[in-house]
Amino acid sequence: MKRMPIALLKIPTDLLRDVFEQCNPLELYCLSKCSKRARKSLTLRDTRDWKISYGESKKIWIWCEEGEYNFKHTTNPDQYYKISFSWPQSGPSMFVDLSDRGDLFNYLLETFKISIVESMNNDDQDIDFLRQTARTAIHRNMEVEQVTLYNMENTRDVLDFMPILDQMKITQNFSCSVRFPSNFQHQFIMYPNEIRIHNSIWFNIGQLLDCTCVKIKLCQSMLSNQEFDVFLQKWKKAGTFPNLRSLEIWSKKIDNESPILEMIPPINIVDNPLIKVSFGKRDLFEISEAVRVIKDDGTEGWLKVELGEWPTFEFLVVSPGNSVVAEIGQRDEALNP
Repeated sequence: MKRMPIALLKIPTDLLRDVFEQCNPLELYCLSKCSKRARKSLTLRDTRDWKISYGESKKIWIWCEEGEYNFKHTTNPDQYYKISFSWPQSGPSMFVDLSDRGDLFNYLLETFKISIVESMNNDDQDIDFLRQTARTAIHRNMEVEQVTLYNMENTRDVLDFMPILDQMKITQNFSCSVRFPSNFQHQFIMYPNEIRIHNSIWFNIGQLLDCTCVKIKLCQSMLSNQEFDVFLQKWKKAGTFPNLRSLEIWSKKIDNESPILEMIPPINIVDNPLIKVSFGKRDLFEISEAVRVIKDDGTEGWLKVELGEWPTFEFLVVSPGNSVVAEIGQRDEALNP
């Protein structure tokens, strides 16, 4: 039976919207290439929760209600617009020419009116594309959930990028493993929910005291016992660090020479068993053999300081309003000097 073509754009608006709601991003992308009018009509589709991201090998993907949809690079015209599946690792993929993936990135933003970037990074040592997409996000006032800065052979490129980073609206996570020069300084203007910084010598006590994150992890730090004591003394005051739930710092400066809250490291109580605290579906934290610290408003914190090759400072905050304690030791000593 011969199939009759459908004058899709002549369908009433309400029905056309319903049709588009049944289409995934790859199908809608193909439709957008048919004509300017077809592309413009795609604004009928509700894309408020859509997110865009990119990764290695010039891949771009879109997240929507149905899952993940990928655009993969090919220069073979015979492969254009073909779909491949790689379940369960990822969703369906379409092959397109991504020689200049910035063009497709901007095309998808314009076509689908996407307002959230799921993640940005300098993978493949590609700081230029990160700089390009970051400026686009700033210009369009987009939310950027995650930014990851991997270490690069040419640190100068990352140094030049940092002023751009300050202008971005990063909401969820910032991760950095760049080995900056010893004289590097940077002050965050706005903090996301979580920061993870390796080679964190440049993250000083002033930044820690100003930090508004929920989760903080610093590796290769140079914070000292005295600075940890200053932090905890401030934390104990009512109204300070209202967001903080988890703090983990590896620092060579932690020693057994000076006290933290009048205790000489290592700081722990061997008989205290494992404590598990949940702050939501994905955030589960554990700490064992910890010492309880009481805030002026009654909030509980759990502190553990270990020595060794890489001494560690761990601090877990239990907030009655949004935390669930799955297991907690009964034998402990509340510290509230």
